[in-house]
Amino acid sequence: MLTSILGSQWFIKALIIVVLFIAAYFMLKPVKSAQHLAMRRLSMMIFIAFAVVAALFPSLLSRVATWLGVGRGTDLLLYGLTLAFFSSVVTAYRRDSANEKKLTQLSRTVALNSVRNGDLERTADED
Repeated sequence: MLTSILGSQWFIKALIIVVLFIAAYFMLKPVKSAQHLAMRRLSMMIFIAFAVVAALFPSLLSRVATWLGVGRGTDLLLYGLTLAFFSSVVTAYRRDSANEKKLTQLSRTVALNSVRNGDLERTADED
């Protein structure tokens, strides 16, 4: 049954599924800024190296694709770009989530400070 699902491209399909699970894990994991930044930089460097090698040696990309069981280098490139896009979406989601938390905390601090200083009463009297 598993062979009928995965077919001849079992390795690349398993690899894609593993990468997607890792990305989902990082989406749900709490943000740690220094570690997150290091992972993002490392991922970008790996992606750039992959892109340079693929541009300089397209036949190598085809051989790697055949070895992985994908068939063509263009399909492997498409799979890689899909994973890179999903990783970018995960990174943007996490960044937005962290910014939202910071903005909420800042708004609460400003509101509490304005109440403590009596700024709200002066603003209401001015109207």
